[in-house]
Parts: sequence; C-alpha cells; structure tokens
Amino acid sequence: MNKIHMTSEGREEGRHGTPQFPFQAFSQEDLRGQYFVPYHWHDEVEFLYVTRGELLLRTARKTRTLSAGHVYFINPGTAHGLFGKSRESHHYALVFRPDLLGFAQYDTCQNRYLEPVLSGKLRFPEGEELDEDTSRQIGKLIARAQKLYENTDPDCPASLSIKIILLQILEILFQKKAFAAPEARRVYKDGEEYPLRPVFSYIQQHFREKITLEDLAGTLHMNRNYFCKYFKDKVGKPPFVYLNEYRINQAAALLLGTESPVTEIAMNTGFDNMSYFIRQFKTCKGCTPSDFRKMKHPGAVPIV
Repeated sequence: MNKIHMTSEGREEGRHGTPQFPFQAFSQEDLRGQYFVPYHWHDEVEFLYVTRGELLLRTARKTRTLSAGHVYFINPGTAHGLFGKSRESHHYALVFRPDLLGFAQYDTCQNRYLEPVLSGKLRFPEGEELDEDTSRQIGKLIARAQKLYENTDPDCPASLSIKIILLQILEILFQKKAFAAPEARRVYKDGEEYPLRPVFSYIQQHFREKITLEDLAGTLHMNRNYFCKYFKDKVGKPPFVYLNEYRINQAAALLLGTESPVTEIAMNTGFDNMSYFIRQFKTCKGCTPSDFRKMKHPGAVPIV
C-alpha cells in the first residue's frame, strides 16, 4: 500500500507520480466516518470526485461539505485538510502538476487555453457552481483516470489515456466558462507561513511524546483558553481530538507497513495506555489495531 508523506512544515514530501509522469490517483474509502487527512499543501492541483457519502474540506478561507455525485478542485498552494463527515464515504482523487497538461509545440491551444492555467492566471473552480450533469460528466472521467492509473498492463497506453482525460476535463471547464481569475487569496509554497503551521509542525515533530495544551498554545504564543477557541474555529475540532486522530493515523500506517508489535506501535505514536489506545483506534477505524492489520483492503491510504 502506498502512503503519502509530508514534511514537518506540512507540505507533501516530494512530488506525486514520477519525473516522467507527475501524476498520482487514489481511490479512498471510509467505513467509519473518520477519514482524516492532516492539514497540508502542495504545488500540484487536486481533482476530487465523491461517489458516496460526504466529506468536509477545510481551507484557510472556508469550510465546505463535499457531497456524493459532485466534483471539487483544490488549486496549487491551497492549505487544506480533509475529514470524514458521513458514516461512510468514497472518493477519487487525482493529483498532478499542471505542466503535465502542456505541450512542447507552442500552438493556439497552448497559448489560449493551457498557458493561462499553467501560469495561474486562471484558477480551477471550487466545484459548487458546476451543474449536476457537468459534475457527473467530469466525475466519470476522474474515475476512469484512477482505474487507468492502477492498470499494470504494459500494452495499455495508460499515461497517454490519462493525459487525454485531463485535457477533456479542461475542455469541459472551458465550455462551461468555469475558470476564474485568481482572487487576492493567500496560497502557500514551501517555506511560506500558514497561520496554524507552527501547531501542525509541532504535532508532526512531537506526536510520539507527551503533549500538553500549553505546548500547543505556546507555538502561537496564546493562552490556552484562547488557543482552544482559535484552533476549533479554524480546524473544526478541538486540538486534542485532532491530535488523537493524527496519532491513530500514524499508528494505522505502522500497522500496515511494519511488523512491529501493537504495544510498540502504541508507544511510538504517543499512547502510554494500551486500553486507551485500543479504544481510540476503534473509534477512528471501527476495529481493533490487530483486526485492522489483518485487513487486505483497509480503505483509505494513510497520510503520514
């Protein structure tokens, strides 16, 4: 199982795909309403297609409910976190560098349509403004691209087919006049500051240790009461709920990627009480750590 890794600053590590084909696709299923993607950002664009249930997408500017049957777009540099909202959910995600869409030959297509997207003069729509038929049409293309990405047949021209699909999605968006000029909004690149980045960086670096509310509040030089309100307003959940979900996500990745004993994994992810660890794990994943490890298809890819 592939895992997504992030740097201590909250930026996804490396690039998606390969240098020859900078594209990656995911099929993510959540059976407990506990889907969890820590806050992060990347230089790639991300296409999401929700096929079942609902997810919560939180950015620095707003919170959106992502509903089944609709597509959504995350522009490069947008700090975001993705969380489960309904009991069950499933979605596809395509993540790729925008310059994958370009061509070596500079022609009318490159000049009129692709260059404004590649240079950031045009931004992908958030998705809510697309009508149901358009969402369904694009969603089918996203699902097809994900299945092609998983195709291991050497005779299948998957990369060519995927690029054609991405251009078809662009064609639809241009037909619907869905692209928009960038607003004066804040996007984040490596080395730049996101208001809550010190908190998330601290959690990533110290989740194996005992963490107090004072520790987290101190990263923003706030008192604990104001910090709790500020964090919940920005993230949608109290700091220790987020911290526990982060730790459980790390534990899930270790269960799938190592043969370490469950007790050792609990200790290495910040839990010094096995009963509490198992209880929290069952809340987030719907089963015990041991049962989770035995699953052939545990669902969503851990973000670590």
